[in-house]
Amino acid sequence: MNATNTTTSRAHEAIRRYLELKDFEVVEDGWAHGQDSIDFIARDSGDLVFVATSTAANAGEGFPEEPFDRKAFERLAAAYLAETDVAGCNVRLDAVSLLVVGESRALLKHYVNALSEVG
Repeated sequence: MNATNTTTSRAHEAIRRYLELKDFEVVEDGWAHGQDSIDFIARDSGDLVFVATSTAANAGEGFPEEPFDRKAFERLAAAYLAETDVAGCNVRLDAVSLLVVGESRALLKHYVNALSEVG
């Protein structure tokens, strides 16, 4: 396994642990439908939360920024709700960005309801 895959894998696990520490119940890890995928699907105080993640090594450029594809999110949410028995909850998209600053150190930003920030 190369260094990039190791960093990505460790970052993914760190983000999962962060969500669990924040009392999110992770119900799906790496869920996909067709060409669309999401890193996590979780429950947070009754809300169904789709969590997109991004990771970058510190290169002096700050946190990784990924544009959110509202249509892809809507397709994923609709497909997930059609395939499961989830009902009566709010659905939102959160984003978690992880900036790796050292061998065992990172900075993390959590954007709750990230699509509300997109114009």
